[in-house]
Amino acid sequence: MKILHIITSLELGGAEKLLLDLIPAQKKQGMEVELLVLDTKNEKFLEEYKKRGVKIYTLKANDKFSLRNPFEISKIVKENKIDIVHAHLVHAQIWTSIAKYLNKKVVYITTEHSTHNRRREKWVYKILDKFIYSSYDKVIAISEATARELMKWVGLNIKKIEIIPNGVSLRAFMGKPKERKGNNLIMVSRFHSSKDHLTVVRAMEKLPKNYTLTFVGEGETQEAVKREVLMLNLNDRVQFLGYSNSIPALLKRSDIAIQSSNFEGFGLSALEAMAAGTPIVASDVEGLANVVGDSGLLFKLGDVNDLVKKIMSLEDQKYYFEKSKAGIKNSLIYSIEGTAKKYINIYKEELK
Repeated sequence: MKILHIITSLELGGAEKLLLDLIPAQKKQGMEVELLVLDTKNEKFLEEYKKRGVKIYTLKANDKFSLRNPFEISKIVKENKIDIVHAHLVHAQIWTSIAKYLNKKVVYITTEHSTHNRRREKWVYKILDKFIYSSYDKVIAISEATARELMKWVGLNIKKIEIIPNGVSLRAFMGKPKERKGNNLIMVSRFHSSKDHLTVVRAMEKLPKNYTLTFVGEGETQEAVKREVLMLNLNDRVQFLGYSNSIPALLKRSDIAIQSSNFEGFGLSALEAMAAGTPIVASDVEGLANVVGDSGLLFKLGDVNDLVKKIMSLEDQKYYFEKSKAGIKNSLIYSIEGTAKKYINIYKEELK
């Protein structure tokens, strides 16, 4: 079986990180798997994919908005005798849904990675999205909340949707239950409207001065967050690390991980923190809350005082150790190998 994953870009995000582990895991299970990237201009993971032996196709336009994309996608699918085309993220979903009408002999699958996006704030996009999602043979949702919100938006037949939670490379992230050694907080997340970095910064103002915070990631809202840090005079306590390919080591060295999100389809960064044995404090929003559950701590969305309270509660060493241990136990459910196997089973069913 030959699989082609298609993704909009390789910027820093959950879908991009997922495929970095998912494709090698699918290859280990005997599949021939390749990747097509529509736009590589702001890529962060390209070299990492190549290191892992993933064959990557790019398009001549190298532009996620190009009208030539569906024709190039169709050509690559035909010339390379692809059996399964698997699209991720909105621009890849759009162009691949059109490419299907140029080459109908292939199975087309897409994964929905979020419970919300800006398109769903404008009813006019509902018509387009109904066409896009109905074009696929199967739609995968990464959580029950993601599936429910998508069905509410486009009215898909429930039989067309399967739920497959994301997975993490436990070998890379797995740590041991640990005791608290310091007051180092970390948030691994792109700077995007879906994330709520500002609440974390404002919590830092209320936390004791021996607390430090490291933001790992880049994105469009970063400058606004930096301005808030300056305004609150937190420069010496808040670090902006930018992109890093050493996330497992960073998580293991940190004392507490924060995942502050306005909405979240799943919460891969929270899962990675739990696997590393670093207690997680996360926004109580659907998708993210389902992954974290009682294994971490949940704070009310945007509530600075509640976030401070939850962070301070982990100063109790016994409670801290319990959450470290619970996070590791919870993460074992979400192995990338298990996720890869579930996807492959879907592919086989659709090929029958």
